[in-house]
Amino acid sequence: MKNKLLFTFLILAIFSANSQIERTNEKAFIPKGKWMTSGTISVNFFDNKTTDINNDEEANGESDYINFNFTPKVGYSIAKNWVAGIGLGYTYSRNKGKSFEKDSLTSHYQYTTNAYSINPFVRRYVSTGKNLLFFFQGETKYQYSKSKDINNYPSENNDYHTSANLFFIGIRPGLNFFLNNHWALETTIGRAGYEYTKSSSDSSNIHDQQSNNFFIDLDLSDVYFGISYFF
Repeated sequence: MKNKLLFTFLILAIFSANSQIERTNEKAFIPKGKWMTSGTISVNFFDNKTTDINNDEEANGESDYINFNFTPKVGYSIAKNWVAGIGLGYTYSRNKGKSFEKDSLTSHYQYTTNAYSINPFVRRYVSTGKNLLFFFQGETKYQYSKSKDINNYPSENNDYHTSANLFFIGIRPGLNFFLNNHWALETTIGRAGYEYTKSSSDSSNIHDQQSNNFFIDLDLSDVYFGISYFF
């Protein structure tokens, strides 16, 4: 039997400028000289319990996972429909679980990660109507993460730390649909670019790893929705 609870709370691309949008010839645009602040907040978690009966022996397991992410941004419109800015990010995740046989604890684990990032970006808006603006966002991202892994068994303890560095440069398309002069819906769809990662661990059983990846990702796993407010 398996019970699973999944809750996701997501606020994406909530931002404000010190003036509302403007329109000319029935087309909306972002005027020069305006500040923009934005932020994303996401929280998700689940728990899981399992029971397995094999050869009249019962084995049970339980686990839970939580992830929190906060990414504020600030930008400035350097020209009509051009915004340059920078974002900072923090992510915390934890995954832990236990295994039992006949009500006796056989193992438990806990993986914890803290990640910090910086994300300069330039966004180019394209006016297409009085309520719709497409944009292309060029961005770079650097992220540093530190993980602690604990795996304990009755006869063995295995604790180690892992650090990782990630660098990304690429583009991300999206659009804003304005409900009025202040409120707009926003979505971004996929991304394309180059990503480099390198990780190292203080465990003798884990080797340093690095990867280089050029990609175009337009699937539904990288689609974000949000709401925007201008004032």
